[in-house]
Amino acid sequence: MIVHELVASLEAQLGKLKVKKAVIGLRYACVILSDDSCGLAAVLDEGYRCSGYNWSAPLAGSSALELARGLLTADPILSSLGLATVNALLSRNAPLQEIEPIELLGINKDDVVGMVGNIAPLARHIAEQAKELLIFERNLAKHVRDVLPDWAAEWELPRCSAVFITGTTFINKTIDHLLELCKGRVVIIGPSTPLWPKLLLPSRRSRGVDGLFGVKVCEPERVFQIISEGGGTRSFLSNGATKAALVYDNL
Repeated sequence: MIVHELVASLEAQLGKLKVKKAVIGLRYACVILSDDSCGLAAVLDEGYRCSGYNWSAPLAGSSALELARGLLTADPILSSLGLATVNALLSRNAPLQEIEPIELLGINKDDVVGMVGNIAPLARHIAEQAKELLIFERNLAKHVRDVLPDWAAEWELPRCSAVFITGTTFINKTIDHLLELCKGRVVIIGPSTPLWPKLLLPSRRSRGVDGLFGVKVCEPERVFQIISEGGGTRSFLSNGATKAALVYDNL
């Protein structure tokens, strides 16, 4: 699985770091490491509820590697914390975003576009430029009728010439299969996206990843406070974080 390769590739670096602070907010988990790098990952709303975690020890001061290994579990909260830890390390030196994902994929009226995860503002722009837009969403209760269930991707994604996949697919472990289904151009988008160059190397081209669009936290303490107070994407992108991207052609 990609998540196993991802964590394994960072073991040496993560093994030298500790967790400085960690928080599980309403929408995101946020982790600050001992080198003051900071990462984010979504907290999934999949009907999962708990009265509280009985941690064996405080997260602050724990091993960054051990927290990152939470990404390898089936637990949604541990997976979010694990991905946030990984993203803290990966985003440290990530370049700022210089191109929009729609522009990178060159969306036009000949394209049937798939979007895994309903990102409404982006969806509106894509719909204006594409021949057809298919949106796949697991949590249909909160979305409009035109959104398809996530399992419809099994037969619809292969006919899409361009696909936008949310980074939360690393948390629920669907990223591998989704990339196998994709036959066209692909970008992975959103604050949960790990900016891992190996996803874009020539050896990965069979999976078709053309770009990774995530975030870089510039002011860790400010973003940490936003997340701890229940803030979301709009709040931290205007207060302490900025868009970052890795593009295949620039490697």
